[in-house]
Amino acid sequence: MKILVLGGAGIVGKAITKDLLGQSDVSMVVIGDINVKRAEKYLATLGGSKGSVQRVDVNDHDNLIKTMKNFDVIASCVYYGMVIPITKAAIAARVHYADLGGFVTGTKAQSEMDDEIKKAGITVLHGCGSGPGLTNVMARYGADKLDRVDEIHIRAGATAPSPGSPQVKGAGMTIQTVLDEFTMHPVILDNGEYKELPPITGREVVKFPDPMGEQVCYYSRHSEPWTLGRYIGKGLKHADIKVVFPQEELDKLSPFIESGLTSREPIDFKGQSIVPREFLDRVLVVKEQEEEEQGSEFCGTVQWVIGEKDNERIKITHTFSVEHEKRWGNTKTGVPFSVGILMIGRGEITKRGFTVPEEAIDPSRFIEEIKKRGFVFTEKEERFKTL
Repeated sequence: MKILVLGGAGIVGKAITKDLLGQSDVSMVVIGDINVKRAEKYLATLGGSKGSVQRVDVNDHDNLIKTMKNFDVIASCVYYGMVIPITKAAIAARVHYADLGGFVTGTKAQSEMDDEIKKAGITVLHGCGSGPGLTNVMARYGADKLDRVDEIHIRAGATAPSPGSPQVKGAGMTIQTVLDEFTMHPVILDNGEYKELPPITGREVVKFPDPMGEQVCYYSRHSEPWTLGRYIGKGLKHADIKVVFPQEELDKLSPFIESGLTSREPIDFKGQSIVPREFLDRVLVVKEQEEEEQGSEFCGTVQWVIGEKDNERIKITHTFSVEHEKRWGNTKTGVPFSVGILMIGRGEITKRGFTVPEEAIDPSRFIEEIKKRGFVFTEKEERFKTL
């Protein structure tokens, strides 16, 4: 199996690259990145002979297509705003492709390419990280235990430092994605209808698995409510996701938002046209890269499905968590993505066209593979009877 990992030396890409290189049926893993030096430095820490680095600019459409044709599966870890151009390249190259999602806007746009994807005879697996990804599979796993599903609620993004490690900084996403979360409208499924809400609303204190404990969550623009509403069935009427945004992150980024530095409208600066948001992204990404490899941390998610089984009201709660060394990237997101990529390459995902984890992936098989990588899962079932 030959796999191209776009952005394979980034925060999430590192974890995917490392996991893929450890698989006996993977013969080649190429990190496709514009930052060749960084990718080569990371690959050197992994060792072995199956990995290599190739300079790939995802904005160069023709060369991207040419490069893709040499692989069995493409794994994209680049900024979600590039989902559609990269999907178009995969269609032209006729090669299977998976990504980490595109928030609601990108998800909708990619789903509308289903006919083109099917004509190319390929699978496009959308959103197969931790969330979206493992969260969707766990929602399916819970829904399959019920006759009717009324509600699905996901609370994600909790972190805590391992003993001896520095305090966790940030919200567990790239800074570009965090800025989008702070400035774009989240979407929920409410009584069978999709609704947009103001950014950073729905504050809720949630108890996560130890040692993460209680953390504050807000509604997120993640795509889970949109895809769950389309693919779970069983009468689902309510779905939402909230993500942990640390107060220090809100305090740090709010001045940028309030001052207009997150605007995407060009401005004139000393005779040059610049986009404030692009400038801000560049400055903050450099700082983020300096911090991302320090120490180890725990990451976790809690989610629950409410519905009915044999005329009884039931709530099924799942948690999953993992401890990982940050020098190997974001394992919580990277490992589920790697497993999804391997399932495509091994023929375990057979659907062609646009698809999502809750439709294409066998939950039990997925969970078992991820448990082998150190993830811990729990399940609690509560039954409610009328007296």
